Amino acid sequence: MRPRFREGTGAREATDVRDTVIAQQEEMLDGIAAGAGADLSALRRELARYRGIFDSARLIVGHEFSKPLTAAVGYLDLLEERRGGSFDDRERAYVARIRSSLARLDELVESFVEILRAEHGAGDLKSFERFDVRAVAEAVRGRFGGAGARIAVNVPVGLPPVVARRRCIEVVLENLVSNAVKHGGDRPVAVSAALRRDDRADGARLVLTVEDRGAGIPEDKLEDIFEPFYRIESGEKRDGLGLGLALVKNVVAVIGGEIRVRSTQGEGTTVTVAVPVMADGAFESDTVG
Repeated sequence: MRPRFREGTGAREATDVRDTVIAQQEEMLDGIAAGAGADLSALRRELARYRGIFDSARLIVGHEFSKPLTAAVGYLDLLEERRGGSFDDRERAYVARIRSSLARLDELVESFVEILRAEHGAGDLKSFERFDVRAVAEAVRGRFGGAGARIAVNVPVGLPPVVARRRCIEVVLENLVSNAVKHGGDRPVAVSAALRRDDRADGARLVLTVEDRGAGIPEDKLEDIFEPFYRIESGEKRDGLGLGLALVKNVVAVIGGEIRVRSTQGEGTTVTVAVPVMADGAFESDTVG
């Protein structure tokens, strides 16, 4: 006599086995997810701790290093005032070297402070103002002394005032122009500005362009020039710490802008920055290209 099985018993048993396996897999995945979540949380806490250490270090550079630097410059001024008339040529050369080194150290400290402000949106970098773009460009040109004579400011007289973070615009322009002057080979540097309607942001964009006629940048180095302390190798000795363009990149990112570089070796480099602003009328075009 053959055994008789109830109809559907095998199907139910298969279903039970399947459900058990699925439950075990879900439990295992939940455990993995919980462990991964804990690991991710721990990693985030560790990254936050290291970021805090790094920011604290930069604050020390900015606020503590500036004190002895200011004192050194002050005592050097006092020394020149009291004894400068008796210095011989060699001693005057020594004093000039000291002053040049102090100026470079001051540049380093100020760059660190500006980068920190840009990343955290702090201080005067966060303030919005209504200002005239041409006036800002002319003021930046004036800071370059004799080199300002070869800086052409091509900003339309009729360009309307804009509302934006003025200090950010100044920092961007000053560093771009400084870089163009250093690498322009004593040739002209052009600064231009235009307003373009930006339908994507339901507003406008201020487009700033700085162009030099220097040696240019190799195509494979264009991405590297915005890295801190990066300096283009050349046969000429150049002053600077390689922080200017890194600062520009950070500031532009903070204010929601874009930056583009076009360069041809032997012909020069053009850097274009487009940042959101509030302005009325006088748009060069309806869209930002």
